[in-house]
Amino acid sequence: MDRIPTGIPNFDHVLDGGIPRNTIMLIGGIPGSGKTILVNQIAHHNASPERRALVITTMSEPLTRFVRFAQQFSFFDVDQVGTAVLYEDVGPILLHQNGENVLQVIENLVITYQPELLVIDSFKAIRDLSESKAELRRALYQLAASLATIECTALLVGEYADEELISTPESTIVDGIVQLKGKPATTIPGRRLQVHKLRGSAYLNGEHSYRIDSDGIHVFPRFVTPPTPEVYVPSDERAPTHISGLDDLLHGGLRRGTTALVVGDPGVGKTVIALHFLLNGAVRGEPGVYVSFQEDPNQLQHIASRFGFDMEHLKAQGLVEILYTSPVELDIDEHALKMIHTIERTKARRVVIDSVDDLGVHAHDEHDRYFEYVYSLVQWFKNNGITGMLTAHMSRLFGLQLELTTRGVSYITDALLVLRYAQVGSEIHRVITVLSMRGSSHSPLVCRFLIQEPDGPSVRGPIAGSLSLLETTVEE
Repeated sequence: MDRIPTGIPNFDHVLDGGIPRNTIMLIGGIPGSGKTILVNQIAHHNASPERRALVITTMSEPLTRFVRFAQQFSFFDVDQVGTAVLYEDVGPILLHQNGENVLQVIENLVITYQPELLVIDSFKAIRDLSESKAELRRALYQLAASLATIECTALLVGEYADEELISTPESTIVDGIVQLKGKPATTIPGRRLQVHKLRGSAYLNGEHSYRIDSDGIHVFPRFVTPPTPEVYVPSDERAPTHISGLDDLLHGGLRRGTTALVVGDPGVGKTVIALHFLLNGAVRGEPGVYVSFQEDPNQLQHIASRFGFDMEHLKAQGLVEILYTSPVELDIDEHALKMIHTIERTKARRVVIDSVDDLGVHAHDEHDRYFEYVYSLVQWFKNNGITGMLTAHMSRLFGLQLELTTRGVSYITDALLVLRYAQVGSEIHRVITVLSMRGSSHSPLVCRFLIQEPDGPSVRGPIAGSLSLLETTVEE
């Protein structure tokens, strides 16, 4: 199927290659969601004097204001206006005639200009001012026939509510429906795009994040695993942490290409373990990426220096990169693209995500989204031979009972390391144990965990009475 590239980053991926040529698409969404930006970005990307785009405005806003608004975006080329991108305003006609008659005016404009791309913004204004649904449907069929004659692709834009997208006359006639959704200002991230229909074509299901900036719209496809699992050969080689005593518990280290989850009480040393896992590999020539949401690069560099690591030197050698995103600004699908790009660019073999709790907070308010996202991430690590380490908080600071609130992540990862505070006599100790390690033996001991500067973390001998595995509960 021949397709039109949208020119919108990653949108073609959602549409399985672009907009099918010579089709009619309905672009719906609430006011302010970016519909006008989207269709103008597509028009300016595709138009040329030989392959013109015709943008028709109705009652949405005056044409002069419309063009002035669009000029603030980098995709808008004023030199194209009047030659490659043609603008017409039928709003004044619509004020005095019904919608069916205006569709006839639009059909005449199409016949006159012979565009390869037609945009009607807003089509819903035409629908709302039509006197008869039956006449509107006839007029729309006639317009569709004219478009097919000249091989023109059409984008119909409108402020459609959710239920209108599947109940209006135009929704049954068009070949595709794309909805741009807004969220309350307190919800982060705030914009979602979803394809509801694309006749004769596959497309990426679900809601996808998008952002609007001075370059226009950027789409961030929903991060999912491939429909068919990739073939990879599990490795028996070990990726040592080089943390004194920990590799003994792991019987040599983590298996390469697997992912470990480190859970523990606040301040117990999860970040210290994860940072040493990454930096100990880097100083031995193994590139790594540290993905952080709470600790910014300055804080991480300060922590590393206290243990004798020169992170600036490692960064200069291309052995370490810190990908920091404020949890306040986090969009998990946009972040997935950044993370994969960073890993591929640096050829990282070790990756730390500190912590996955921040991903869960921004999992689009969907019940299973967090689980699906982390599962997809772990599978991507496996497919690419990357050894990963994720950190997560526990809900209970003290006590003999072990409670995991990782919402299923502990089942996704290949190894589970638990760090706890434990009272032994009149003292508080840090303790560590390996609860599980898929495909490998490991030590069952609960051991004392020490953090000393500048030596770093270390695992010492077994400690009794620190926690009871027989009373362990897992909360989902």
